[in-house]
Amino acid sequence: MPSNHPLLLLALAPAVAYARGADASQPHPHRGTLTPYKAQPPSKYGLDVGNVPLKQLRSGKPVLRLVEVGNGFKRTVSIQDVQAPPSVVWSRIMDLPKYPKMVEGCVSCVPYKREKRVGGTQVVYAKYKIRAAALAMEYFMKHTFEPGKNCMTFHLDYDRLSELFDTVGYWYVEKLSDGWCRVYYSTDSAVPAWVPGFMKDSLVKLAAARSTSWVDVECQKEMGLDSKSRGGWFSQLRRIAKLTASAAVAGWLLRGRTMPWSRADLRGKRVSPARG
Repeated sequence: MPSNHPLLLLALAPAVAYARGADASQPHPHRGTLTPYKAQPPSKYGLDVGNVPLKQLRSGKPVLRLVEVGNGFKRTVSIQDVQAPPSVVWSRIMDLPKYPKMVEGCVSCVPYKREKRVGGTQVVYAKYKIRAAALAMEYFMKHTFEPGKNCMTFHLDYDRLSELFDTVGYWYVEKLSDGWCRVYYSTDSAVPAWVPGFMKDSLVKLAAARSTSWVDVECQKEMGLDSKSRGGWFSQLRRIAKLTASAAVAGWLLRGRTMPWSRADLRGKRVSPARG
């Protein structure tokens, strides 16, 4: 399932906003419209760094990919090398209760159910609350961490009603020979309809950039490494994110819309599953 997550978490939420008011006592209106990710190597999804120089992968800036998957959905991919062993990387990604301290824009992340399965697989269900500017959203997420496959997948908990229509995602941590790890994050998403068209790709790219960068920062803290040299880029990104979020909110207020999708919209435009 993340995070990593920050981000214009609301404007960039890897999902489609659906209904106001998350409700644990009611089921979601569907059991998933997007094809969930499987715990398999990134190459199975066509995710690679190609001819990207190692120096770039270790610069503190993630390598980004933005792929159209049809029906208005986009696949955003963030790949970044982190100077830490897999155990440390996963300890940050799976520490969901601490997301509010680690992931910008995450107000709360409260696990409400945990399961242990054969082979060391861990399943964690959590309720998120995210905020961007004056807007907030709540949703329920199911994360499945399979240590033996170096992977964590996530999607909505469809037994509970979320304020997101649907979302699916994937984390993969590859151990490298020199003590570093290569972290892959991918999610299929749609930017809410009220976000101005000229901003959409920029918003998605910002969200993708922040999705792995916070992991890098937190791992550096855990390893006692100095991240001051990367501070300028993070500060600049944060300033851009705030400006973009403010502009998106202003557009939403002017449009006078509270939700980008309605039941009528869904009847008229059914989402086809995205293929990995």
